[in-house]
Amino acid sequence: MNSSSSLFAAWPQDPTSPMWRIVDPPLPVTVELGTAIVTRPAHFGVNKVRLGIRRGGLRLADTAPGLLRAWARVADGTWLGLVAFTLPTGNGQGHLPVEQWCPQHALSPQNPSASSRH
Repeated sequence: MNSSSSLFAAWPQDPTSPMWRIVDPPLPVTVELGTAIVTRPAHFGVNKVRLGIRRGGLRLADTAPGLLRAWARVADGTWLGLVAFTLPTGNGQGHLPVEQWCPQHALSPQNPSASSRH
């Protein structure tokens, strides 16, 4: 992703109604993977997915530690967090590092005494 200074370069900020915020230093968070990345189950259910796919495919049923880098406001008033985290495979032998926008409700501070998220 672009550096923090250029991340929102094309999105002007109104000081009376902030629409985005850089989190510096990044905040450790826990990402609820199934909420951050929503998929549809296979048409005939998970049991019809081949074992090799279930073992080697990305596992979204867990949580993962991440680093929150920025917040961006959605037109409906909710917030998205830009988070770097790693997706594990079903068998735990592989992983995929990602940085993506996640809905606020998929994130929680790793430190319970952490201040407000946005």
